[in-house]
Amino acid sequence: MLPLADVHELEARLGRVFTGEETARAAALLDDASALVRDEAGLTWVGDDGLLTVVPAAVRAVVLKAAERAARNPDGFRSESAGDYSYQRGDAEPGVFLTDAERRIVRRSVGRGGLWTQPTTRGDDEFTTVWVDDQFGAEPIPYDVYRN
Repeated sequence: MLPLADVHELEARLGRVFTGEETARAAALLDDASALVRDEAGLTWVGDDGLLTVVPAAVRAVVLKAAERAARNPDGFRSESAGDYSYQRGDAEPGVFLTDAERRIVRRSVGRGGLWTQPTTRGDDEFTTVWVDDQFGAEPIPYDVYRN
């Protein structure tokens, strides 16, 4: 599936042009970031013709930010120093991932954020019996009403 952003946009963010091997890695990072965003959004942004439709700017920015993060820090380093060498790696995640804020941005961009309602029934059909008098004064008769 086509990535939601292209390698040239990632190059512009990083301020450099990729070489052959780097271009392939950048494309893979964009593919991974696009897959995560599509999963979060529940949309593919691919039309019936197989081409990308209009991708919201905020969604494109999230894809680029996730790919940029992985390109700048492929090992997921959390801290590193040079003088009296210091290295720390805590709960930093290597590779492509979405932060909680980025997930909210994606959901908000596709209208999946904010308040929502939860149905409290299973959608089962309901039958209720209404008793009506007939025009001749006989006993009331059942009149089934179907409600959906």
